[in-house]
Amino acid sequence: MKKNSIKTILAISTLICIISAVLGFEGIIEDWICAALIVVFFPVFVISLGLYWKASDKEGDYPFVGY
Repeated sequence: MKKNSIKTILAISTLICIISAVLGFEGIIEDWICAALIVVFFPVFVISLGLYWKASDKEGDYPFVGY
């Protein structure tokens, strides 16, 4: 994957997690919808962050992300 596409996925997943948490705390969306969005998009965030760190490095291993 290219670094720009990884950065886009990283930004989108970050925004979805943050926006869903804020909307859930404010009571605008149901708690289960907030939890479902975070459960789906947080692993996407973690994996894309690890890939972004790897894409910025010329040598070395993939960082351990726990998945």
